[in-house]
Parts: sequence; C-alpha cells; structure tokens
Amino acid sequence: MTLIQRTIPRAIKVAGVTGFAGLGMYCAKQYSTAFAESNEPKTVFSGLGFTTLRLQSITTVNHNTKRLVFEYPDETASSGLTLTSALLAITHPEGSWLPTIRPYTPISDLEEPGRLELMIKKYPDGKASGYLHSLRPGDSLRFAAALKGYQWKPNELSHAYLVAGGAGITPIYQLIKNVLKNPHDKTKLTLIFGVNSEEDLLLKEELDRYATEYPDRFNYIYTVSRPKGNSHYRTGYIDEELLKSEFKGSMQNTKVFVCGPPAMEDSLVGTKRSPEGILSRLVISQTTVPVTAKMSGQNKSLYPESNVLTSSLKVGAVSGLRSNILKLHYEDKATPKQRAYVSALSGGVAGGAVTRLMGGRLVPGLVVFSLLGYVGQRSYNAIDTWQMENANTTSKPFLQRMADSKWIPLKSLSDDEYRGILNEKLLSIEAEIALIDDKIGELEKLKTSGFESGHSDPAAK
Repeated sequence: MTLIQRTIPRAIKVAGVTGFAGLGMYCAKQYSTAFAESNEPKTVFSGLGFTTLRLQSITTVNHNTKRLVFEYPDETASSGLTLTSALLAITHPEGSWLPTIRPYTPISDLEEPGRLELMIKKYPDGKASGYLHSLRPGDSLRFAAALKGYQWKPNELSHAYLVAGGAGITPIYQLIKNVLKNPHDKTKLTLIFGVNSEEDLLLKEELDRYATEYPDRFNYIYTVSRPKGNSHYRTGYIDEELLKSEFKGSMQNTKVFVCGPPAMEDSLVGTKRSPEGILSRLVISQTTVPVTAKMSGQNKSLYPESNVLTSSLKVGAVSGLRSNILKLHYEDKATPKQRAYVSALSGGVAGGAVTRLMGGRLVPGLVVFSLLGYVGQRSYNAIDTWQMENANTTSKPFLQRMADSKWIPLKSLSDDEYRGILNEKLLSIEAEIALIDDKIGELEKLKTSGFESGHSDPAAK
C-alpha cells in the first residue's frame, strides 16, 4: 500500500516578483510548445500561461458554497487538463494591494467543450473565496496556470481509498468522475466523506448516482460530525475506528488519497513534528508492504481549494533558497556580484522545479528563471548603489545637475567666482568707455582745428 501525504494548507500572496515569474513561465511555455502541431485539438489550458474567462452563471448550493460556470473564448475548445489537475485563479480582493492566488479543481468534465465549472466554498476570512462569491455573470476571472496533480494510470491500482473532508471533495470528485466513465479502468473506489452537517455534503446527488450506476466499482460512506436532529448518516469524525472498518481485505496494490481541512489531514497523515498519523498505524498493522510517504512538496495526490502549491511552487521559494545560501555560505557578507550569482542559481533551481511541476520542460524553465534572477539582482544592485551614493547629498536643480555633468562642457560657479567674473567684465567695460572717451576727445580736437582753418582763408583773401 502506498500512502499519499496531503499538501500543506497555506496562503499565497504575490510579491513584486510575480511579473518576473509570470514572464519566465510564459517564455518557458512558448519554448516548450513552439513546435506543436497546428492541427491539435483546441484546448484552453496547456500547462503554463494566462487565460481570462468570462463568468456565465452562478448557482447557490448552500449557505457558504456556490457553483460558478465560466465560458471558454472558443465554444468548441476543451480544458486540456489532465486528471487531478487544478487551476490557479488570480483574484483581486477589495482592500488588498496585491492579488491573491488560489488553486481550484474543476468539477466539470475535463473534455467538455465550451465551459468550465468550479465549486467554491466561502471561508470567514477567505479573501479569494469571498472575492469569487462576489462575482456576477459577465465578470471575468484570470487563471495563471494549470497544475498537474497525481498522474493517474488506469488499472495501475486494484483499489483506491479516497478520504475527503468538506470542500476537499472537489478534487476527489474529479478523480471519481473520470475513473468511472472510463470503461477500461477497473479500479475500485471507496469514498469516505466527512462533513460538519448534512447541508455540507457537496455533490451528494452526483455521488449517489455514481454509486447506483457503478455498484461494483464505487461505494461510499458519509459521516457527519454535528448532525441536526436524527441523522441517518454515521455520526462523528473520520477516525481510526471508521478507517479500520473500511480497510477490508488485502491492502496490496492500493493507495489512499487524502484531501481536506488541515486538522483532518494532520490527524490522518501526521505532521512534521509528529509524522505518525492514523493511516500509518493502520497500514503497518494490516500489511507487510512498505509504506511510501510522499513528503510535502513532492508528488502530491490532489490539489483541494483550501490548499496551495507545493513548496517548490511558492513565490517565496526563490527568496528562501537565496537567503539561506547568503546566510550560511557568505554569512550575509556577499558582494553585489556574488549576490547576482546566488540569485541566478536560486532562480534557476526554483524556476526549473516550478516549470517541470506544471508540465513544462525543465531546461527552459531553469535557463529563463536563472536569467531573470541574475538580471533582477544586477538591476537592484545598480539602483541600491545609486541610492547610497546620493543618500547624503542635497537635491540640485536640473540645470545645475547638467552643469555638473562631465558630459556637458559647462562649469558650475560659486557666488564669489560669479562676482569676480562680473568685476572683470565691469573693468573691461570701464576700459572700453575710457577708450571711447579718448576717441571722442580726438574727434573734437580735429573738428575744432578744422573750423579755425576755414575762418582764416577768407581773411587772407
């Protein structure tokens, strides 16, 4: 039996580097699909890139859950998603400076043309879920990428146990729906679905129908922790007693998929501090087959709405790796050039992992993110150096800065220098005036002498 550990619930906030990350993913995507055949079927999501969809309709399911149907730009196109895939939705909650990203699993048929359907549960402090619940038909929503989950292979398993809690049913439902509709896949499925109240039994009508249509391949059990009145469902949480009663027969060639709230996941698969959960104890007691635990950040089974990306996909992955290298290797004394190299290395490692996880090629992602990390750090170094050089200087007018520039053949003068030049100019003007006075004197003398000569000639006559 192989135990698939759950993803760790967190919240993603996109920092200023999101633009670089988006550009990197887009370039890697373009590189990976540059030689795609032009006659391939039309798909909306193909791993990386950005897609904006228009909301077609919205339906209220219960007090905190809605179903949102989005329409594709091309009504003949299908999603292009693989089984257990999720989509990254970019929301802009009111009052938030930065967009919020959350992964959501479609509940519509992955091959259905023209439309995409999501089931969104609104949480009390959920910025993304609150934003999505506020949308109206005609509004648009941007999706950043398609995330591939567990790579399901028909008939690879003899039996799959699906443990879901609350809104974690949506990725489990996608798996159930697509496995059962494949007539060649004989894998048996057992669903254990835990909720707080009867009205939280999301997709119950669809699940009941599958149990009726495929009685030999699919069965389920609902358990309600806080039932209202006399409930005909099992009362309580998903605990060791319930799982022990469901894990019947040989556990050879089976997997357990867990998707739900953090508290439920922690009790079933354990935590980093206490890695032994209920499932580990049950598996070890019932089979001699080694238990393979998929660690957090590696090969996740499914992506529920409340969960985020794996560790390598977090926006902070680059900065975290970079900070550790700078602190441990350089002891926070790295030169600007060394910081640029570290940023390139960190960007390449994280970017390559992200691109590979999202279905792209490792090498293009590594190269693109390395270049972005290096160029970004060098740009930051240049700006930081300029700010440090100008930190203790007063601001100067534009013309004065031009005069101070080595590229402008002008000189900036002080007041004393300026007064000295004025004095020199004044003396020069005074000298010119003196010369002019001398010329005027000479002319007056010539005029006087000429006048006297003119009067003496008539007398001589």
